[in-house]
Amino acid sequence: MSKTPPPYPEPRGLLKGKTVVVTAAAGTGIGFSVAQRAAEEGATLLISDFHERRLGEAADRIAEKTGTRPETFV
Repeated sequence: MSKTPPPYPEPRGLLKGKTVVVTAAAGTGIGFSVAQRAAEEGATLLISDFHERRLGEAADRIAEKTGTRPETFV
């Protein structure tokens, strides 16, 4: 049994031209992961959370990784 995780899939532009809205995206859990992956796949992204500072930090992390900063809504 291998302990190496499977490789992270390369982006294929599956969401190019689509808009994705993700709630609860300010943390480090599922919401943030979904938002980051959607951005990697080319989506126009709106992320939302009630933690304004953390939401801004999440948007910055997504922008740093993908080159596109999502819109935010508190």
